[in-house]
Amino acid sequence: MLKVFLGFVVSVVVLLSSAYVPLMISRAYATSATVLMTQIQAGGVGAATQEFIVLYNNSSEAVDISGWCLTNKNGAVITCFSPPGIGHEIYLPAHRHAVLASTALAITLPAGAVTVTYVPTSQSSGSITGSSDTILLLDHLGAVVDRQAWTTSISAGMQFERRGSGVPLVYQDTDTGADWSITVPGVLPVDETEIDTTIADVCPNIDGIQTVLPPGKELSEAGQCVAREIIQLYLSEVLPNAVGSDDGQEFIELFNPNDLTVKLTNYKLYIGPNYEGTYYFPEGSIIQPNSYASFTNADIPFTLLNSSSRVGLALADDGAVINEVSAYTDPKDGQSWASISGEWQYTNRPTPGQANLASDDNASVSEPNPESPLQACAANQYRSLETNRCRLISTNVGTVTPCKDGQYRSEETNRCRNIASDVKTVAPCNEDEERNPDTNRCRKIVAASTPAPCKEGQERNPDTNRCRTITKMPSADYGILGAETKSGGSWYVWATVGAVLLLALGYAVWEWHVEMKMFFHNQYMRVLRFARLRK
Repeated sequence: MLKVFLGFVVSVVVLLSSAYVPLMISRAYATSATVLMTQIQAGGVGAATQEFIVLYNNSSEAVDISGWCLTNKNGAVITCFSPPGIGHEIYLPAHRHAVLASTALAITLPAGAVTVTYVPTSQSSGSITGSSDTILLLDHLGAVVDRQAWTTSISAGMQFERRGSGVPLVYQDTDTGADWSITVPGVLPVDETEIDTTIADVCPNIDGIQTVLPPGKELSEAGQCVAREIIQLYLSEVLPNAVGSDDGQEFIELFNPNDLTVKLTNYKLYIGPNYEGTYYFPEGSIIQPNSYASFTNADIPFTLLNSSSRVGLALADDGAVINEVSAYTDPKDGQSWASISGEWQYTNRPTPGQANLASDDNASVSEPNPESPLQACAANQYRSLETNRCRLISTNVGTVTPCKDGQYRSEETNRCRNIASDVKTVAPCNEDEERNPDTNRCRKIVAASTPAPCKEGQERNPDTNRCRTITKMPSADYGILGAETKSGGSWYVWATVGAVLLLALGYAVWEWHVEMKMFFHNQYMRVLRFARLRK
């Protein structure tokens, strides 16, 4: 539906312009997006630079393909259809082919078989990447006519081929992967384009024949070429060498000094030391009055070289450059190349979408450009004096989640911590263990060892607890100074004890002799009575 709508719009423009141009192209041609890519080879078996792309006019009318280009996923232009001279235009007739091939492949094909040859952007890997790429067919206004993208790697020498059928041949065009298959290349079609030399003067009010609108010109309602009113925009900052990965971090910033909103789809970017890459802004991109707008390499698939490069802002229709970024050289990580007070310089404070700031190590920070006022911060924001950016206003009183049972809030970290118990419960030691008073840990109980008894003739030394031989001393009946006697050492003690006992016994007999006499007499009489009774 989009292709039909674009074709309708272009058709209306052509019809309105024809009312004011006296010399017109005499032949009819289709202006809808009917030209398709039908074959793509990323590299041949012999070399990765053996590439080709085949186009086919899927309609029943000729299509003017002058100025049409093919680009890859990096936005680099692979090649374009450039007319051989002023007043010449390249047409692709109905149901006919155009062949674009790399020079490495073209030399192997018959003369005249290739419409356009090109030198691959990389002499080792070519312009088309077989593992993953996106090929765009753009018309002379930069609008996408056809697109083929893939992420599944194809083998060298294989090709993507669009499915088609019928006579004349008509190809599928559902803009899905179902339109394509991977095949082995067969016989390559040959160039079937035509060159039309009918000259149309688009600017009759200017001397000479103008086949295209001169740069900076536009057609008035009267059909006259007049100076175009260009809404001036400025490139203000680029970040070519981000900290860490460059993916999604590199950016290009623009500034709109005007009092009106500007559609960025009317502009395009040239990027590269020699402007090798052409990039278009996403649909619907705008820049507000007196504001900045930045685009990362995730928004637009550009690449800013870390060594040296430059950026140009041009008009989308005729490519006239209206502003440029001075070439940068070897920027450090995280440093942007910015226009500050009218001078391009490095700064370690990138500000995408904001007014540019000088580096921290500068003696003074340049004042904001009065021609580029900052947008006011929101009601819940304030402008940081350090970064000059809007930041959220944080409230002084914060609501924190209460701590759980058994926890308290630390005054140092404001985090919940477990309450340490004053009385620590420790597991009891095992039966064969005891608690070490120094470490409070359980340790094995060292059993008191019972020493083996000493052998005969030995004794245990009380100092070392070891057995030692008993040293025998000579015996004597009397004590010898300094020697131990074996016998007679304590006989007088026993004699004294015996004498005392004898004296005690004698005293007892004398004291109780009457009682004893009566006791024995009674016992004697008892024995006699017992004896008489036995008889």
